[in-house]
Amino acid sequence: MRRALGLILATSLATAAHAEPLADLAAAQKATIEAWGKVPFSQQNVTFVSESSNGYGVYKARGSNVFKPGEPIITYGEPIGYGWKQLPDDLYEMHLMADLDIVDASGEVLWSKQGYMDTHLVSHKQNMEFKFDMTLTVDGLSAGKYKLHYTLHDMTSGKTSSFDEDFELASGG
Repeated sequence: MRRALGLILATSLATAAHAEPLADLAAAQKATIEAWGKVPFSQQNVTFVSESSNGYGVYKARGSNVFKPGEPIITYGEPIGYGWKQLPDDLYEMHLMADLDIVDASGEVLWSKQGYMDTHLVSHKQNMEFKFDMTLTVDGLSAGKYKLHYTLHDMTSGKTSSFDEDFELASGG
C-alpha cells in the first residue's frame, strides 16, 4: 500500500513538473501568434534555388542568377505576417496567391500572369512555417538582364506584398 501511494505521489509530481513547461509553451505560442498579427505581410529568405525545396527552410540556394535558355528558374521564399481564416472543426485556412511579371532592363513588362501561384493550407494549427517554390521556364527571350516582379496576395487578410528578383538569361543553350 505504501509503495502504491509512493508511485501515485511520484506520478503526480512528474505530471505537475511536465504540465508547467507545457503551460509556458502554450503561453509563448499564444504570444507568438499575437506578435505575428502585428508583422506586415511580406516575405523572407527569398532566393533562387537549384531544385524545388523539400520543406520550410530545406532548400539548396543557387549560386548564380544567370540561367540558360529553357532552364527552370525556381524562386524559394517564406511568407510572413499572413492571416488565417477560422473554419469549422477547429481548422484554419491560409490562402496565398501570386502574380508574376517579367520586366526588361528598361522597365517594360514583357510578360505577365495573374494567379501565377495559388496555394491553400488547411490545418488544425495557425501555421507560421510556410514556404513557396515558384518555377518558371523562360523561352523566347533574348540574352540579357531581366527582373521577376512578384506580387503576393494574402487572400485571407486582403494584404499584398511584392518583391523583385534580378536574373540574367545567358546566350546559347
